[in-house]
Amino acid sequence: WIPEVQCRPSPCPEPVVHLPMGMSMDGFSVSYVHRSLVVAGGEQAAQAAPAPLPVQAPMAMEAPPAVQSPPSAAPSAPYASDPSDEQQKRRAEVIAASMGGGCKAASRSPSSRPGIPCLPPGPKQPTWKKETPWRVEFGERVLAASVGTLTEEDCDGFELFGDSTWCNKAMKKKGVLGLSYGIEERDLWSEKMSNVYGMRTKLFDCFIPPPRSPPMAGSAPNGTEDCSSWPGHCYQTPYEPYRVCLGPLNKVIRGRTYETLLQHLAGRPRLSTHVKIDSEGTEWSVLEQLLESPEDQDRIRTLEMEVHFSYVPEGDSPEARQLSEKQRLERRGLGLARLP
Repeated sequence: WIPEVQCRPSPCPEPVVHLPMGMSMDGFSVSYVHRSLVVAGGEQAAQAAPAPLPVQAPMAMEAPPAVQSPPSAAPSAPYASDPSDEQQKRRAEVIAASMGGGCKAASRSPSSRPGIPCLPPGPKQPTWKKETPWRVEFGERVLAASVGTLTEEDCDGFELFGDSTWCNKAMKKKGVLGLSYGIEERDLWSEKMSNVYGMRTKLFDCFIPPPRSPPMAGSAPNGTEDCSSWPGHCYQTPYEPYRVCLGPLNKVIRGRTYETLLQHLAGRPRLSTHVKIDSEGTEWSVLEQLLESPEDQDRIRTLEMEVHFSYVPEGDSPEARQLSEKQRLERRGLGLARLP
């Protein structure tokens, strides 16, 4: 975020969600690990434990507000209920730690960085003509809900790769499956799972033309090569491509097929699946369904999500598409805060 370059000579348009006079929080990636994998007793103890929610790796700091039905009228604030004193205190601590001058990054990795992010301070004057107070407050809440506290010691180390932070304790099991939604030309996430962790993967994308994407066309080496010295797309462990997109309903839109995450998790054993979602906006409705199904949450070891607050994709639920912008943001914010 370089306002002196990006917002000159004319002011930038105000982002949908942002920090005080500062950077947009409209889109970012966040990583989660099933909490039973980082508690005492680990995976063996988890087999008899109640199904917990996946928790962020690192875990979120702000407790979620009470779960509420989608509002029928535009709320007065981005969240339908006022935050508690404890939530406000934690949010203030995150903002101060992230945007204060003394912030020290937990990692200098060019990839994903765990812990509290060090964000550039905003300029003394807004870079847009008008700053909307509720958008700023919403941005602060989003930041607090997506900052974590798990340490490398909790996870026996982190693996930082691209947009993902993986907890090493979650990556040791054999015979698991990787589900990757949103492939485009190349999907380094599924290649890493295949070539480093020896994991079978299923790839889903209904937008990218197969001739532009070797894995979706089925032309990438598929369990036939040692990929350590292969120059391009390569899967050392077999993968399966599907011309299918992720959504909250099984349906066909403009010739594109959509299927649900719960459908793909059906029948999977406990803690048997790694999931990556980069579905350009449908992640919110998919997340709502997942949060209502403890059994399906319990099937997931790690969850990687790229979130987009401003996108309203064709595959979103009809109900979500009819909401006002403010209602839609509130609903998405509630989903993010419920994940930990």
